Amino acid sequence: MISGPVIIGPDLKSRHSAGSSKKGQIMHHQHDDTLEDLIFDALQRARSFVDALKIAALPSNSQEGAFISRCLSQIETGHVLDDDVEGALEGIRRILCREIEKETFDTSRVFDGYHDPELGDVGTVLEIPVRTVRGDDLGESLTRLDALVSARDAALDRLRAEREVRKRI
Repeated sequence: MISGPVIIGPDLKSRHSAGSSKKGQIMHHQHDDTLEDLIFDALQRARSFVDALKIAALPSNSQEGAFISRCLSQIETGHVLDDDVEGALEGIRRILCREIEKETFDTSRVFDGYHDPELGDVGTVLEIPVRTVRGDDLGESLTRLDALVSARDAALDRLRAEREVRKRI
């Protein structure tokens, strides 16, 4: 147990990437969102992901660079709902995870909770990866990829549901 309160400064989150500060980026869609809204959200998240990935300078070799360029080209042109995009996104995810692992050089323990005068410290200790600047950029790209996949899945689910309803009418 940690003795005394632990204060997390605002610069701690900017130096360490845990993803916990990015939870809000993966939106949970409402049942009353229209198909148009869901597709629009997926397209916006695709653009955001592409922009983040360009900043992160992902390719580590020419073969992966060519693969990523083809994937990004397809995503940038608005084809996020195409069947082959799922495999492309999963391929990029594998590359991102591998590269993030290379850019992670340590972990830091951070207390997330509060101090109760009667019970002591109440909360959990989080293991926060410590990464290079490139690792942080790659982590941001991975977070945006997760948001894109979530938005894409929601749009595809709604599209399938509407097709099923039309079959029954």
